[in-house]
Amino acid sequence: DTLKQLDPVEFVYKADSQEKHVGFIAEDAPELVASKDRKGMSSMDVVAVLTKVVQEQQRTITELSEKVAQLQADKAGLK
Repeated sequence: DTLKQLDPVEFVYKADSQEKHVGFIAEDAPELVASKDRKGMSSMDVVAVLTKVVQEQQRTITELSEKVAQLQADKAGLK
């Protein structure tokens, strides 16, 4: 859920309006990754959330790959 609440935005710094950056608005960040005063974010907390999501996706990919392999084996056995 935390990942779904992160909303990347493009922005430019006032001092260098020629260069675009990508980031998050701290005030809009989910509580799990926002600082207590909501004026910043912990990059390591964001990395931890992303790592967990990737791990869950990898588990799903592995499970689906095994199911596809089994279906293909079943199909081959019917021929």
